Amino acid sequence: MKKLVLVLALVFAGIMSANAQQLWIGGSANAAVQQNLTEFTIAPEIGYNFNSQWAIATGLGYTYHNENTAALGNFQYNRFIVSPYVRYIGGTIGKKFSLFCDLTYDIDILSPQMWRAGLQPGIAWMATEKFTAAFRFAFLGYDHFFSQGQGFFMNFALATPAGSTPAISIYYNF
Repeated sequence: MKKLVLVLALVFAGIMSANAQQLWIGGSANAAVQQNLTEFTIAPEIGYNFNSQWAIATGLGYTYHNENTAALGNFQYNRFIVSPYVRYIGGTIGKKFSLFCDLTYDIDILSPQMWRAGLQPGIAWMATEKFTAAFRFAFLGYDHFFSQGQGFFMNFALATPAGSTPAISIYYNF
């Protein structure tokens, strides 16, 4: 039995070293605190690079939003969002930067009628061999009562898969 466990451990170590930098984990956490608005989001992500151009990932996010307006009074909601996406890496700038576009589908688990699907272009900076930062700077797609109402829209702001507050995602590459 000990030999079997040792063999399985060696096989697992060999597989992990052969697939170095294929799996990554990370995400973002951010907050917005203004006079009449409090919002925070935590959005962990996990992904897998198939090759130098294609990756698949999913994010899980929680958003708390509390806003006090004259028209609506105290407006508060919680969101639990699942955001699977496919990433196409279109090119590189030098050795440290790459341009990508995510095809994403975001759905609010607490309110399944709230969803959006679209494209999120961005740029990634490989700070070291193990750490990468990703900046998503737009969203182009269809929104079904997720954040913009219902219909097609384009939003040029830093975007996160799991929320509307701007964020930068940090990843650890295995």
